[in-house]
Order: sequence, then C-alpha cells, then structure tokens
Amino acid sequence: MTPQIEYVLGATVLSIALGLLIGFAYARGYRGMLLSASFVHACVVIVPLTALVMHTIRSATAFDNANRAMGEGFAFALIGLLGLIRFRTIVRDTREFTFVFISIVTGVGIGGGQFVLTAGGCVFVLILLIVLERIKFGTPRAPSLRVKATGAEDAFAQYETTLRRVAERVNSVSLRHTADRGTTYAFEIVAGAGQDIPTIVAAVRAVPGTSEVNIVRLQRGKGPEGDGD
Repeated sequence: MTPQIEYVLGATVLSIALGLLIGFAYARGYRGMLLSASFVHACVVIVPLTALVMHTIRSATAFDNANRAMGEGFAFALIGLLGLIRFRTIVRDTREFTFVFISIVTGVGIGGGQFVLTAGGCVFVLILLIVLERIKFGTPRAPSLRVKATGAEDAFAQYETTLRRVAERVNSVSLRHTADRGTTYAFEIVAGAGQDIPTIVAAVRAVPGTSEVNIVRLQRGKGPEGDGD
C-alpha cells in the first residue's frame, strides 16, 4: 500500500470517526422536543466531505504554488456555501450553528493534514460544550412565562398585583373581552425565586371571578412551550 493511499484512508477514517463523535455529542445534548435525525446525519457527513474537498484541491495545486492559494480559497468558498445551504432551513436551536461550524473546521483541519491538532481540538471543544450543558452555564435563574387568565372585566389590577408577588418582572401584553367568556388578560413574567408553574397557577386562580388560567413557558427564538392549567 502506497503512502498516499494510507494517508487518504487514515484521513477518511478519522474524519468519519470525528463526524460520528460530533453527531453523538449534538444528539446527547439536544434540549428540544423533536430531534432531527437529518441534522445529526449532516454533522457526520460534513466532516469527510469538507476534508475531501480540501484534500482534492490541495493535491491538484501541490505543484503549482501560484494557484495554490486560489485553490484553497475556492475550497473555503465551497465549504461556506455548504453552511449557507443548510441554514436556508429554519434553525430551531442556535447551537446548530456551533455544531455545523465544528464539523466544517474539523473537516478543514483533516483535509489540511493536521490530524493530531484537529482531533484534539475537536474533542476539547465537544467536552467544553458538554461541561457547559451539565453545569447549566448561562441558564436563566427563573423561567420566563406567559400567563393568561380569564375573569371579571375589572380584575386587571388584582391579577397584576398577584403576579408581582410571585414574579421578578411583570409586563402586561394584552386584554381581550368576549361576551360569552369574560375578559382574558395576558402577561409575560419572569418567575420569582422558588416559584414554579403550579404555584403561580394557584395564586392566579385565587383571584375572585377567575374561570380559566393558562401558563406557557417562553423560549428565546421559539414559540411558547408547555402549559399549566
């Protein structure tokens, strides 16, 4: 077996292994409700594809220093196009940007022949992401919630006062009156320390005339998720 074939086989095996590792780390750390298998597969495949593009262009320009920089620039342009095409779809979790970038950088490093540095850097970054997830670094101290309560037409002040006792911040969002159901008040709040959804529901239900309470958790970049009634 020639050194060139050994090099290509080694790069292929390493790129697939690191791609699988990246996909596994994303799947294990995913915090949403519906994990996209296609995105996990994309994380795996991007690494060997990027490495193949980089290696092909480096090999084609190996004996032509004048065109080598142009060829590598073209490779980076193709890789950037890959990320652009991927994100023409809806990004449900901003961490998807991070994992696609890790996959691309890993493929570039392997295609550039930096096996040890690339593997070590990839593993280090994935471990860092897992640690940040485990210690819940950057997680809000209290959940942000949207509270809807249906009650008496003149109960706005009572609901606001009640919510201020269980929340750090309270913002009035809307007020809607219907003849058959009464008046529905909507607030967005940041729950106070030690306050959970059942506690807040009980506090709002205690307001005289309340017929219905609905609470959903707000997430950045997403619609309301979950409810309490």
